[in-house]
Amino acid sequence: MKLSTYVLGFVCLGIAFMSTAQKSPKKTNVLLIVVDDLNTSLGCYGNKQVKTPNIDRLAAMGVRFDRAYCQYPLCNPSRVSFLSGKRPENTGVYVLNVPARKALPDAVLLPQYFKNQGYYTAGAGKVFHNAKMSDDLSWNFYTDEASIDAEEKAAIDTRYGGGDGRPKAYVLTTDGRKTRDGLNMQTIKDLVVAKKDQPFFLAAGFHKPHLPWTAPKKYFDLYPLDKIQIREDPKMINIPAVAMQTELSGFAQPDSRAAAIQGYYACISFTDAHVGELLDVLDRESLWENTVVVLVGDNGFHLGDHEGLWAKLSAFDASTRVPFIIAGAGVPKGKVLDQPVELVDLYPTLLALSGEKNPGKLDGKSLVPYMQGKTNASTYAQSLVFHYDPKTKTDVVGQTLIHKDWRYTDWGMGEKGSELYIRKNDTFEFINRVQEKSFMQLKKDAHKTIQSGAIPKPGESNRPRALLEPGMVTN
Repeated sequence: MKLSTYVLGFVCLGIAFMSTAQKSPKKTNVLLIVVDDLNTSLGCYGNKQVKTPNIDRLAAMGVRFDRAYCQYPLCNPSRVSFLSGKRPENTGVYVLNVPARKALPDAVLLPQYFKNQGYYTAGAGKVFHNAKMSDDLSWNFYTDEASIDAEEKAAIDTRYGGGDGRPKAYVLTTDGRKTRDGLNMQTIKDLVVAKKDQPFFLAAGFHKPHLPWTAPKKYFDLYPLDKIQIREDPKMINIPAVAMQTELSGFAQPDSRAAAIQGYYACISFTDAHVGELLDVLDRESLWENTVVVLVGDNGFHLGDHEGLWAKLSAFDASTRVPFIIAGAGVPKGKVLDQPVELVDLYPTLLALSGEKNPGKLDGKSLVPYMQGKTNASTYAQSLVFHYDPKTKTDVVGQTLIHKDWRYTDWGMGEKGSELYIRKNDTFEFINRVQEKSFMQLKKDAHKTIQSGAIPKPGESNRPRALLEPGMVTN
């Protein structure tokens, strides 16, 4: 055989190999956006007062879970839960200062799993609770840039310098580019471009709207004080005292509820602008065909409702319900699903959308069948929270079961320490109907479901610092 025949055969073999390689499906990229203390005050969730065009755009492109719930309404316990795929009952993390890796030394955490499959993994901002508690095994690169915006830095120093704890807003005269979120957003944008030709798992963790509420003036201008709409709440009936606690319990009310809400809304719109820049870079780089984008809040946030509750750490919907939006490759467009789902479902859902194998040790379930039109396998979500009783100096656990039509919460104190809210006539949970005879069977069934679940693993409990006696420590 002539040499030319060998060469021709080799060339043909090479072409066939390249053709096969070109036809090999690309791995699905993941962009995870975690927003700190974001409740459902968003346009796409029905709050038409709040300007969130970019988050609304993302929701229109994919699936919005109308009733999504965190498993513990506090930053770190929630993040440890959904990044490990484990419920707090099984992590034992209920405080702010226990890293996921310390609690779960052998766990394969969500970004770590993708790293192990050959993805480039990087995070910027508040993904785990903070930079000190991030997980080295999870990342090829991680940063949480310190603010170089002097006005934001001053507000942060005031907030964490022993202030009175009340919600407070600060108007920035800068454009926000040098804030923590501005810097971290730019890092993720740059990484999208730099890593577009290899599979990536990128996580953007936005600090706002966590306190202190800092945003450029133009975002405050979207919400004139005299235009802030404050819902008029009905009288609360039969609510057990143990339920009326948040992380800011014991602090005075803000000077103006309207001004506080203005600050919270301004920070949401500031964050929305950052989300828009991330979506825009995916547009420019034509990455939507092989990229899944997820946006979640880590917990909800009270805004002076329920007779003056602020922040999180309650078992009410305002504290446990979160935004949860998925769009991109393999995701139906423009769907709204109203059965309760959980943040612990995030991990297995991302594996399913990316075609990666589920390790089978996760507490949540993939939501892909639900997104594709099948009935949701669960009809309720679960959350828990510890409250502190200053009278007895004990921690009390509240376990809550959330159905589309009702919520039942048990504080382990018998009927006087349990709650049942019927959503049809009490959307925002002000009337406890646990003692009404017509709901006795529902209460019994819900109580039995909670009792049959996992017993919370022992662990320290977060305590509102304003309720503690001098010398007591809170996390």
